[in-house]
Amino acid sequence: MKRATLSRLQRGVFLATLLISIFTVSKGLQAQNIYKCSNSYSQTPCPGANTLTLDDGRNAAQKQQSDAAIRRDAGLAAALEKDRVAQEKIAVARTPVVVPVAAQTAPQSEDGVVHKITPKRIGTKHHKPKAFIAEVPGSEKKPSDKKSGKRKTAKPA
Repeated sequence: MKRATLSRLQRGVFLATLLISIFTVSKGLQAQNIYKCSNSYSQTPCPGANTLTLDDGRNAAQKQQSDAAIRRDAGLAAALEKDRVAQEKIAVARTPVVVPVAAQTAPQSEDGVVHKITPKRIGTKHHKPKAFIAEVPGSEKKPSDKKSGKRKTAKPA
């Protein structure tokens, strides 16, 4: 019983510490001026800097509309995610079951003899590709006439 009380106490201390730290950080995040110095933005002014006003120009009704749109979009996103997960579960359930080869029995003929069926190999074996030689256009070798090793015999007259 003491152990449960101790964990509740620790949880309370943790939450209190968390709230205090959030409050401390938020106090330091007050609005600051932003200066545009040529092509960059800075918190410190520079010579010739323009001060930018970044106030939210929306009224309360516009803010409520945007908050409602955000909530609606979040709800639609959650519904789409649930739909996608359900479709994925259905797709997984429809996948065919593969039976291992060892569990299959060989077909038997009427006389009780077991016949083993082996599939034929489809396609040819891979052959070594022919060598590729790059040539500059117009520099093809002229075909040469190879003389055969046989000597011509004299024709009888």
